[in-house]
Parts: sequence; C-alpha cells; structure tokens
Amino acid sequence: MSNQFNLSLPTAYHLLTTLVREGILSKDARRRYALGPLASVIADAVAGSLVAPQQYLDALTSLAASTRETAYLSAWRGGRVTILQSAEGVHAVRVAGLTRGYCDHLHARASGKLLLAYAPEYLRNSQLEQLKLTRLTSNTITTRRELVAEFARIINEGVAHDNGEFSEDVYCVSVPIIERGSVVACLTVSVPVGRYQSDSAMILARLQDAAEAARVTHS
Repeated sequence: MSNQFNLSLPTAYHLLTTLVREGILSKDARRRYALGPLASVIADAVAGSLVAPQQYLDALTSLAASTRETAYLSAWRGGRVTILQSAEGVHAVRVAGLTRGYCDHLHARASGKLLLAYAPEYLRNSQLEQLKLTRLTSNTITTRRELVAEFARIINEGVAHDNGEFSEDVYCVSVPIIERGSVVACLTVSVPVGRYQSDSAMILARLQDAAEAARVTHS
C-alpha cells in the first residue's frame, strides 16, 4: 500500500490499523490483511446506487456534445450491467427502454458485452449461467460459444460493438473506463448504422478521449 499509493510506511500502517479497528479490514494470525465484515456494507451501498463520480458524468456530457450523438455511462450495480446516466447530442437517437437504471439483455448491448468481457471470471460465469440469450434482432448473439468468442475479441481490441443486436438499425460502441488497472465503468455511443459507417473513426477517437478524461486517478 505504501508503494502503490505513495504513502510513508507510518501513514500506511496507521490507515490500515484504522480500517481494521472499524471492521472494514481484518488481520489474520500471519498478519495478512483481508476484507472485514463491514466491507459488505460499503459494497452494498455502492451496488444499490446509480450515482456516478462527477468526473464520469462530465466526460459523458462532453462525449455527447463532441459526437453529437446519444451517449451512455454504464457500470456494475447489484450484479447487473446498469445504465447510470445518458446524455443526448444534437443527432440524438432514442432507443426504446434504454433509460437510467436499465440492466437487461447484456448479451445484446455493447456495454453489457464489454463489462462481461472484463469482469472477474467468477462474476462472468455466474452471469452466463443466468443469462437468457434472447434473440432481439436478426443480428443478436444467441449462443454461448459466440458470446465467449466475442469476449475474446473485445479484450483484444478494447472496444465492444453492438451492430443492430439490441435494436434494428442502431449501432452502439463502448469503451472501458479504467482505474488503477481495473475496468470500473464504460462509455457508449448510440448512432444509426449508416451514420456510424461514415463517422466510426471520429466516434471511436472521441470515446477513447472521453474514457481517458473520465478517470479519477491518473498515473
């Protein structure tokens, strides 16, 4: 902790001792630290909240303005990939049902596929066991094999695509927001398929810029 957060050893020790005393961390007989019993209280509070850091919301608003398209901010909440907020651009495309709090059909949404791809293995496998691969359009992925192959492609490219898989003629593209090496949320742009084909380079560049700007911590 001292090295990772650039703290002096006494400061790091004091913080850890305080967290143990408050029950957020625990310390075993071999002096190793682990999550304590009250850590779940914080986790539950985060999981049930649709509130996002202001820096993420600012990046979302900027993304919608720069692309002139509808943009979304999504993250894991309560074990589901949930839309935390959306922002409309001048060329706003409204997809029925995709509003704040929406968390269904992970297999057909760019954000759902992206956050599943980067999720810890236990969480991804748990979601796949419960996930119904419902066909929403002719392009929707409906087999686990296809979906797992899609995850590999997403990890390789760092971008997730929804080519009319959730809604006919609507293209969505999503990139991760990364904090200290972990994917914590994602930004998505929704655009008509035809317009994406002509503006894809611009949209991807603006998405990457917004995801970098959203980061609360920078190396």
